[in-house]
Amino acid sequence: MAETRRRGAALEEAILDAGWEQLLEGGYAAFTFEAVAERAKTGKAALYRRWPEKEALLVAVLGHRYLGMPSELPDTGSLRGDVLALLRRADRLGDSAAAVFSVILGAYFDETKTAPAQLRTQLLADRALAMPRIVERAVERGELPAALPPRVAALPFDLFRHEMIMNLGRVPEETIVDIVDTVFLPLATASVTGVRAR
Repeated sequence: MAETRRRGAALEEAILDAGWEQLLEGGYAAFTFEAVAERAKTGKAALYRRWPEKEALLVAVLGHRYLGMPSELPDTGSLRGDVLALLRRADRLGDSAAAVFSVILGAYFDETKTAPAQLRTQLLADRALAMPRIVERAVERGELPAALPPRVAALPFDLFRHEMIMNLGRVPEETIVDIVDTVFLPLATASVTGVRAR
């Protein structure tokens, strides 16, 4: 047990950080309540009270460390700047995140007979997504005349995630800029122009 007794949010953060480290070091097979509790220097009961099963703990660990809306969205004053800042922030996690999703979690998908898209749905079920919020602010600033279709709004992260997983690491800066300038912004402008014309 730890010398300083932790409770509440401090204990939960220590557990989730320990879970991420355990996942990276040992993979899904070594991701057990016992191993995470030992790494977090707490008892298994502290984990079971919060997450009754391994899958729930895994989803909490991934949500805490990687997926979902960041606590503070970038606010650069422009749609382009906000999307670039969001992708660059995600890219800082690229090395470990790509390893987790493409290699380490292979055993998880085999065991649960699920696909990455299903895990993503679980992770994001109760969270607001960052891109719709960024698009909403662009509409409020007058950069876009209307909200974007969901598929278009999701496109920057879909392309970014593809690059990260296919290359098992960080996405080069020039690729991030290309995703935003060559693909997303022209399509976003065309999409809302088409909606307005109908």
